[in-house]
Amino acid sequence: MPDMKSIGFAERTEFGSRVSRRMRRAGQVPAVVYGKGGDESRISVDETEFMDNVGYSTGTGMITLASEGKPPITAIVKDVQWDMLSDRPVHIDFLRVSADQMVSVPVHVHLENTPAGVVMGGVLEHILHELTVKVRARDIPQVINVDVAPLGIGDAIHIRDIPLPEGLAIDMDADLVVAAVVAPTVAKAETATEGAEGAEGEQAGEAASTETDGK
Repeated sequence: MPDMKSIGFAERTEFGSRVSRRMRRAGQVPAVVYGKGGDESRISVDETEFMDNVGYSTGTGMITLASEGKPPITAIVKDVQWDMLSDRPVHIDFLRVSADQMVSVPVHVHLENTPAGVVMGGVLEHILHELTVKVRARDIPQVINVDVAPLGIGDAIHIRDIPLPEGLAIDMDADLVVAAVVAPTVAKAETATEGAEGAEGEQAGEAASTETDGK
């Protein structure tokens, strides 16, 4: 079993948006721990401690939520709401789990090695950065490593091609592409298309702004 990270928590006795904003200014993040049968506990966790232990990669396996004088809670991160401007967590949902419980969680994908096609001038495209897996909570991997060394230009690795350890299954369409190596001309064409679409969007926005200003 991977080492379990521990995060301190405090129970919340006051609620509402004003209270939540005050907590965030004090470095605390409002959170809810969900359990079976609709049971839930409203808590707060220290923002710095959460970011140090979990950060932006929520698929970190089981976590121990600890508070002095209270029994520890084993849980996984179910969802995090982020502030779009500051990239700080504004609310966290935890799911209470047991070590043997089957869960479906996202796990980060790490591409290993340099593809043969890149050596020949191709461009590696990393398409899926996370994979949703079904696994016992105690066996949630920190990362799924995918060897892209054999990929030539025009080759791709699909979910079905990834060797998985026993007890872990991918909870996604097996035909989805995880990574591919494309010819440099294809990569340039895709970049040019994205740039043109962005320019058209800016022009449309400018036109709308002009019309609005004129009213």
